[in-house]
Amino acid sequence: METISFELNGQTLEALVGETILQAADRAGVADIPRLCYKEGYRTDGNCRSCVVEIEGERVL
Repeated sequence: METISFELNGQTLEALVGETILQAADRAGVADIPRLCYKEGYRTDGNCRSCVVEIEGERVL
């Protein structure tokens, strides 16, 4: 299965195609990501903005 690598808090992780950053982090055992509005099966709207990420080189979160 195709994957993409990304760095999260200095740790390199692999995400599967169609997987969110949060899902990949959970699968890798990263437990320190806050989440208030996330629930498996719900849309990923990011309404509470608790789990926003900064992308290096981008101007906005």
